[in-house]
Amino acid sequence: MDVADLAPGAGDAFAARTGFDPREIDEPYQYFLIRPRRIQAWREVNELRGRDLMRDGRWL
Repeated sequence: MDVADLAPGAGDAFAARTGFDPREIDEPYQYFLIRPRRIQAWREVNELRGRDLMRDGRWL
């Protein structure tokens, strides 16, 4: 999303968390809002069962 499309306070929150405020630069900057729907984790094949940590956007 463009800077102009940010929700009120979102730009301030981003700048506070990252220490960088792209609203102060002259070059175009895009924000990306990522909402995971499914998260899995595993290291080895024997861990494939029960690897879901998030499903349908909800932590299990």
